[in-house]
Amino acid sequence: MLRTGSPSRRSHATRATSLDVRHNIVVLDRCFTAIPRLDFDYTIQYFPATTPSQIHARVRDATIVLTSDTGITREGIFAAEKLKLVAANGTGTDMIDKDALRERGIALTHLPGNSAESVTEHALALYYALRQNLLGLHQMTTDGRAWDLCGDTQNRLIRRNGLPRVNADETMVIIGYGALGKRMHSLALALGMRVLIAERKSAPTLRPGRVPFSTCLAQGTLFMLLTPLTPSTQHMLGAAELAAMHPSALLVNVGRGGIVDNAALSDMLRSHRLAGAATDVYDEEPATDRNSPLLRPGVPGLLLTPHVAWLAGRTVEKTRKAQKENLEAFVRGKMLNIVIPPRIREIVQAQAPEDLP
Repeated sequence: MLRTGSPSRRSHATRATSLDVRHNIVVLDRCFTAIPRLDFDYTIQYFPATTPSQIHARVRDATIVLTSDTGITREGIFAAEKLKLVAANGTGTDMIDKDALRERGIALTHLPGNSAESVTEHALALYYALRQNLLGLHQMTTDGRAWDLCGDTQNRLIRRNGLPRVNADETMVIIGYGALGKRMHSLALALGMRVLIAERKSAPTLRPGRVPFSTCLAQGTLFMLLTPLTPSTQHMLGAAELAAMHPSALLVNVGRGGIVDNAALSDMLRSHRLAGAATDVYDEEPATDRNSPLLRPGVPGLLLTPHVAWLAGRTVEKTRKAQKENLEAFVRGKMLNIVIPPRIREIVQAQAPEDLP
């Protein structure tokens, strides 16, 4: 779909702006959040999805590219000779080759914190569904077993997880203390849970309010993964870390798929050494049984959703507004929600330090 727009305040242009350029905006994927009319001269193309083989042709003449989940590789970045800005349509930017952007002097922006409410609430929904075995109880009720077998419902609950814990008996470990982690902290306290904020795994010192990573593994009954994917968080929870958790513990990942070694997680669930896990994010998306061990048959205690934790009416409206502000600021020579600024050689971290575990 192609749209055009024209500026209403061209007199605001300065030497550092690109208001005098007609921008070609390309939106690479699933645009649930169509951008409101922008206050500069542009055309815009929306694509529901973009495969790696389609990227070169679609970005070739773009000056601005928006992506939600579509990866943009070095080859794609260097194929886009007119490209000035890549705008992530969310918080995460790990799917974009930042080194290539830096070499080209291309700017990168993102939308930090826009989905904090919806993501944290989705994470809690996953937790309750796991702890209360809601899917299993639904199946038992609809097929008649729950009423016919005296005591069987309780026995089935005990068999895997023990009796469900109430909130006051949960110790939530928060891994990743940015906008998501801070909101989850307030929600968990309001629910009456004990909360531990994990220090970074290899941190030499302990920041105020943080708990050593190893202590969190030993004491946690509920692990909330809310951190971005960086070299330091890649597979930060592997076989050894998962084995250090209590067998009755639950793990909920709404951060990034690569944070957990999902092959190790699958093994832990299959061997009943972990009570349950839920994830909304995957190493590769779309996730299939060919690229994710979590989607292969027979993994017990597992609850999966297709990277939709962010999706809520309020998130959509906040995203539309914030992306419009980001794009208009960039065209006027300013930068909002900057990850990599234009025309400088140093890459800027995608997330503020407090977002990292």
